Amino acid sequence: MPAKKKTKRVVKKSVKKKPAKMSVRRAPKKTVAKKATTVRKKTKPAEKKVASKKTAPRRPTPVSLRSRRISKTLKNLVLFGVLFIISVAIASISNNELIEELFWILAILTGFVAVAFIIVLLILFFMKQIKK
Repeated sequence: MPAKKKTKRVVKKSVKKKPAKMSVRRAPKKTVAKKATTVRKKTKPAEKKVASKKTAPRRPTPVSLRSRRISKTLKNLVLFGVLFIISVAIASISNNELIEELFWILAILTGFVAVAFIIVLLILFFMKQIKK
């Protein structure tokens, strides 16, 4: 008997077929006539003047910022406190009823603003104590 030849078996890899893509039917594109354009010569752009760089001011340290806030609040508190006292004094001295009522209203407004600045000042002091 003749010798059998060994044949190599080729194993085919299974190829998965990709599903066909569903195409969406679109309306045909409309063609638009292009406008005639003029051709410009390329020229070098004019050199721009370079402004000197300004350095940004240094940010104040948080300690000086806090003290500045406290000083502004204190100044405003004193201002509205003085305005309140003056308004009450003028309202109690005046004989005219219209002026008296006007200064009492002014005293009430400046008094509320002064109380608001007292509250802000207390908040700033407590924040300063908490930070330490």
